[in-house]
Amino acid sequence: REQKQPALAWLGAVVEGKSIVGLYHRAVEMNLDLEQSAPLRRRGPRPEGNDDAMPMIPPPPPGLPPRHPLQLMKRTAIMGGTLYAMHDISLFHNIIHSPEIKHEWFKIGLASSIAIMAIKAYLELYQGKKNKKKVEYENFRAATHASIVLILIAWISFHKSLSPLYGGFKTMLIMIGFGFGVLLQAALMIPVWGQNLLSFVILTFFLQQYK
Repeated sequence: REQKQPALAWLGAVVEGKSIVGLYHRAVEMNLDLEQSAPLRRRGPRPEGNDDAMPMIPPPPPGLPPRHPLQLMKRTAIMGGTLYAMHDISLFHNIIHSPEIKHEWFKIGLASSIAIMAIKAYLELYQGKKNKKKVEYENFRAATHASIVLILIAWISFHKSLSPLYGGFKTMLIMIGFGFGVLLQAALMIPVWGQNLLSFVILTFFLQQYK
């Protein structure tokens, strides 16, 4: 009779839904609930007197710094590869000498680029460095809108200038490659004052060659 009591107790647990399998599934569900709520439990206490302010979760550790040798090597490789590809299709030579280039449109794009660099230098060097203003959209809306319009004009002008020689698709690749592979990489590598100085030197040299 004493041997039957454990069996009856187990049978009762099965009837009530408390078998070993059921308890195991319940434990798994509780463990998942605890894991999902872990980020909430890691948050700090809510500051007193400010119901809206919630402490931010610490950001993940940053990657390599911008001046790290690996970053510089990567950006230099991208720039070198892009410039080599443009040299391989004789882009600079064709812009200067090819009769198939629409030079009227190219001059419009060149003038737009000069205006963009002038706005960039004014905001970064004069307003940012000298007047200590933060260069952002809220402070310089008109200059931002003017820059966007000039970028669109330059994009359309260069496309219409180069497409008779290289075709629409290849011209698009050239412009995207120059924007990402040269301009963006140089902006990430070179400080602000160096960007404006280098832009002035390169543009002066190019204007002497382009007649």
